[in-house]
Amino acid sequence: MARFSDEVINRIKSEVSLIRLVETSGVALKPHGKDKIGRCPFHDDKTPSLVVSPESNLWNQNKEDTRS
Repeated sequence: MARFSDEVINRIKSEVSLIRLVETSGVALKPHGKDKIGRCPFHDDKTPSLVVSPESNLWNQNKEDTRS
């Protein structure tokens, strides 16, 4: 399996805004302190559980998968 070099991965992380990527995929994000929150596209959320941090360009999903 091909592996990207750390240099390529770091370049992508620095050049691609995760917030812009998430918003262009159809997820509406709202300000929440220093982060932005929205409904996770991987679950049928009633409340926002996706947290995107523009400072670190990382995301976190704060909901456990409770499907059986």
